[in-house]
Amino acid sequence: MNKEEFVSRLENSLDIFEEEVKKEEIEKYLKKIEDREKSGETEQEIIKSFGTITNIQEQIIKQHGINPKKLQKKNGYIYKQFEELFQVIHHVIDEMSKNDFQNNIKIIVDILILIAFICLLKIPFILIRNIGDSLIINLNITFMSGIWGVLIDIIYIVIAIAVFMNIFNKYFKNIKAKKSNKIKGKELESINLEKK
Repeated sequence: MNKEEFVSRLENSLDIFEEEVKKEEIEKYLKKIEDREKSGETEQEIIKSFGTITNIQEQIIKQHGINPKKLQKKNGYIYKQFEELFQVIHHVIDEMSKNDFQNNIKIIVDILILIAFICLLKIPFILIRNIGDSLIINLNITFMSGIWGVLIDIIYIVIAIAVFMNIFNKYFKNIKAKKSNKIKGKELESINLEKK
């Protein structure tokens, strides 16, 4: 993540603060980045050392004496899962920009396999829906058939999203750019074998 993206994401995470406080906190981090860049560290290394945006947000909230329980709606499980998903997506995109074509194809194939797995996950839900439909028809409760179908589809969607996010976050969180294994050395020099 570069400095501009870091500032943008930090600014969004500090929406609970007044503009003056938000600006002050962002300036603190920009000053830290500037000071550490002078000692030779790169922007990415410095930003990575700060931790996640969520960790920074929590530190700032504690420094200002705000009760985190009042912020529960933004720090709920679903919110954190989606935030982690978007962080992992940004990480994958950053790493893919550093990779060569062959390694990027491997990452894309892995993502497509994950999507195919999520699609295959639909098969048991189709079977359950068909069994339920046949039971409902045998009991002559036809209006329940539509409700049953919607209920099964909602359950599938919730489970599919949860499985996708969980697998994607765990598998792609630590993905690294593949370094080229090519050996770099000096060019060959001609050798004179004649006796002097």
